[in-house]
Amino acid sequence: MHALGLIGEHLFFGITNTYFIATLCAASIFIAFFLGLKNKSLIPSRVQNFFEWIIESIFNFLDGVTGNRERTTEIFPICATIFIYVICSNLIELIPGVGVFAPLRSPSSDLMFTFAISIFSMLYIHTKALSKIGVLSYLSKYINFKSPIYFFIGILEGIGELTRTFSLGLRLFGNLFAGEMLLMVVSSLVAFLVPLPFLALEVLVGFIQALIFSSLIAIFYVVTVEVEEHG
Repeated sequence: MHALGLIGEHLFFGITNTYFIATLCAASIFIAFFLGLKNKSLIPSRVQNFFEWIIESIFNFLDGVTGNRERTTEIFPICATIFIYVICSNLIELIPGVGVFAPLRSPSSDLMFTFAISIFSMLYIHTKALSKIGVLSYLSKYINFKSPIYFFIGILEGIGELTRTFSLGLRLFGNLFAGEMLLMVVSSLVAFLVPLPFLALEVLVGFIQALIFSSLIAIFYVVTVEVEEHG
């Protein structure tokens, strides 16, 4: 238990159980959306309607966050993927037995999982910004020799990006892992019916955290691109 939440226990060949479940979750999401949208028609079925409703709802929400349809289109793939992935990964812990027995743990209980999402998201943002505004404009934010003050500000900007990445992963881990620990404690102490409100609360927390994380990624991207374009 002392290492719980930091690095998942190994199953085989150095693969942790959280990594295995995270991969299984990602594959399940891909298969579900592929099959749900494989045979699209002008008169959609209920399954097609459901998946299109998910995509449209996320797009409209991000459109309200960015306030720019072009920016929304650019950042939508990563934000929508993370939103769906984080929710599904968090809901895994609601399956009976997950989190109680060591070989079965939700990916959200692993700090490496949330850091991996955070690092990948920030790399995506900066890669998109680099291709959008060009190398020179992008680097001028971090490397500026106009004066010692601008040079020092560039260093602070670079440090700020690192701390932003760290805080994103830590924030997501803290909230999701705390919820799993609460479910484990309550489930081990009381009867089945008592934890039900906590289960509902954990679903809500998982949804909110996925929403916040995706919103922050969209905001960071808009700020990065807009500042560099007008800077």
